[in-house]
Amino acid sequence: MLSPLTVYFGAFVFMVAQYHPVFPRISSSTKKEVQSSPNKVPTSTLRNDDIIPLVGLGCASGVRKSHVASALELGYRFIDTAQSYSWGYHEDEVGDAIFESNVDRGEIYLQTKIHPEDLGYEATRRAVETSLTRLKVTSIDSVLIHKPRCWEGACQKVPEGTWQDSWMALEEFYDAKLVKSIGICDVDDVLFNQLLEQRIKPHIIQNWMDPFHQDTNMRDRCKKENVQYQAYSTLGSQRVNHQGHEVNPVLNDNQIIDIARSHSVDAASVVINWATKRGVSVLPASTKKDRQKSNLEASYSFDLTEAEMKVLDSLDGTLVKHKSNAAKPEKKKPGTINVMFKNEGTSAITTYWVEQETGDEVSVGDTGNGESSSL
Repeated sequence: MLSPLTVYFGAFVFMVAQYHPVFPRISSSTKKEVQSSPNKVPTSTLRNDDIIPLVGLGCASGVRKSHVASALELGYRFIDTAQSYSWGYHEDEVGDAIFESNVDRGEIYLQTKIHPEDLGYEATRRAVETSLTRLKVTSIDSVLIHKPRCWEGACQKVPEGTWQDSWMALEEFYDAKLVKSIGICDVDDVLFNQLLEQRIKPHIIQNWMDPFHQDTNMRDRCKKENVQYQAYSTLGSQRVNHQGHEVNPVLNDNQIIDIARSHSVDAASVVINWATKRGVSVLPASTKKDRQKSNLEASYSFDLTEAEMKVLDSLDGTLVKHKSNAAKPEKKKPGTINVMFKNEGTSAITTYWVEQETGDEVSVGDTGNGESSSL
């Protein structure tokens, strides 16, 4: 006899199939592991024996369907997205790109994240159902809780519950094999302790990490508990986009650049190589095909020496905010303006700015019909 949980999910899968008569869902049930991509990208084996490439395409910062398609063509086999369109993600376009690609679903490790405004047991169940629909798949390789709590400006509504309530829902999706791994972002020691008390421990946690902020304590704890440590903003974008630095201190660090020159690569390739050698999963986002290729291929065209690894390790906590690189919240940069506008059109619009150093489009977010935004 089927359990109530099995009946629920069985009914759910059938119902969603009716929503997409033209786009049947892609199943990966015949594949137990992610196959090796046609490059030298290292992989890691999770506690559930699933294999995850250590380099994936991050899909924030204005990454759209065409960019995901180009990444898959280049050999990316890990795609990281999320439900938050206001944070620059486009989950449905990721689903379209995967569906229309020539890559077998079983070869792609697909990850998405639940918005913090959907914290709560029922809210998270609805959110996962939405992701399965948008991504056009029968299962998702990993689902993370994007943030363990809401704060002013992050959420449009008050969450129905807590991250613990959401975790219970994710555990049930895991039991039903609709979600193969579960995790959470922005984890400190207190939260990590609480996670270890759950019925199903996290397979992945995602924290901010770059050469100047190496989060060694949490990485050590993850290694001890057999939890995959995943990093965001490894190449330093967090420093510019949210911490007020005028230039990216990671990509412009003299020691990193010197190492890069010695191997005829760029600073980004050095950082990606270093991080993954330390067992960290990284998710560099890019809308440029040549940058995607470099991140995936050039990053493994050389071997860092042990001495170079130690140099990079030694950067932790050493960032000095020089006058030209300090946060200046009260002083506008020359030639910049503050803008507030209201969308009076009939559909949502997306606003971007272009990062001068890389040429990448960075999405500020979507503004719906009748809504206002400030830049």
